[in-house]
Amino acid sequence: MRHRPFGQQFSAMAGALLCLAVTVAIVPASGAAQDVMRIAAIVNDEVVSGFDVEQRIKLVIASANMRDTAETRRRLRGQVLQGLVDERLQLQEAQRFNVEATPQDIDRAVAHIAAQNKIDTAQLERALRSRDVPRAVLEERLKAEITWTKLIQRRFSASVQIGDEEIDEILTDLKDNAGKAQHRISEIFLPVSEPAELPQVQREALRLRQQLNEGASFPAMAREFSRGSTANEGGQVGWVRPGQLGPELDAAITDLDVGEISQPVETVGGIYLIRLDDRRRVMASDPLDATLDLRQLMFALPPSATDDDKAAKAAFAEDIRSTIEGCTELEELSGQFGDNTFADLGKLKMRDLPPQIQQQLASVNKDQFSKPIVSPSGVMLLMVCERVEPETQLPEREQIANNLVRQRLTMLAQRYMRDLRRSAVVELR
Repeated sequence: MRHRPFGQQFSAMAGALLCLAVTVAIVPASGAAQDVMRIAAIVNDEVVSGFDVEQRIKLVIASANMRDTAETRRRLRGQVLQGLVDERLQLQEAQRFNVEATPQDIDRAVAHIAAQNKIDTAQLERALRSRDVPRAVLEERLKAEITWTKLIQRRFSASVQIGDEEIDEILTDLKDNAGKAQHRISEIFLPVSEPAELPQVQREALRLRQQLNEGASFPAMAREFSRGSTANEGGQVGWVRPGQLGPELDAAITDLDVGEISQPVETVGGIYLIRLDDRRRVMASDPLDATLDLRQLMFALPPSATDDDKAAKAAFAEDIRSTIEGCTELEELSGQFGDNTFADLGKLKMRDLPPQIQQQLASVNKDQFSKPIVSPSGVMLLMVCERVEPETQLPEREQIANNLVRQRLTMLAQRYMRDLRRSAVVELR
């Protein structure tokens, strides 16, 4: 499987507000103490407790907007435990190379998460406390993400070299495929290391898909359960074209409606769930960046105007629309309409116009009127005297190089994690 999403970010600070792991040594007072302090897993002689698992489950339910039921907790337990095992492996490997997250790193990451959610750090901490989650819970997860990212950069960044010919190939490919279909997707990737694991991973993928279709947040579930290189980005792959990801995924994406989640897609390396986020054409410019030179005719209506009055005025505007041909003729006749009827609006960006006007002008060509636009104050006609479409620009070479570096690093990180899992001594209880 060639997994090369274009333009993804490799960041340790992309976690959402509540998609945060938990490793806090707190002894329950009574009752459920034996259950939460039981050993859930041993990872290279390091313990993952039942408390760790229960706390993570609580956070997943909150962050993914899932129903907090016994059945939901039961379904999540295995998935959450695997995530905690992977986190232990990452922290152990970072420690082996003396890589750590400083307090300043963690503070910056906390502030970044707060900013992503459009709140400040104090509000973030209050939100955590309202769910009975201390700040230490957030810090422990960030510690794992930051140290893992630092480790990948330290070990592999020097070996990732991008040549001019690679950048030229990307630019040529973009030019050759201009106008072709392009899809923006998100993913959850579940690796299959051995054939014997396939049935279990298939069942896990089906459970995840069911939870997502029941309303669970895709980004939160991706951050928690995906083992792909886009997990820290909430599964966001970005824009891809047919042939870029492989035939199995191409077929799944083609059949999806925007917002729909695919059935589990089996590939050589594992199983994917794909969500189609949007469709467009390669190198297609944003129509909202078009500049329009507009002239306006406004036929006023009194505040007491009835529906019949509006209909009559709209019919009059339609007659004008079918009579005047082009901007030159409109300007020659403008004096006949009066100062309060005709107006030269000048050059305006499409995106600066109200949504209703954008919709009316989307397909209006030069020297054409819009259809009559009825409002409480009157009936309006807009003529496009000039339409300048935005130029489609290729990305800068430096931007392409940076994207390629990030792609290589995320691929290396995924392989590194696979090797750690294979060599680890993990006992699940």
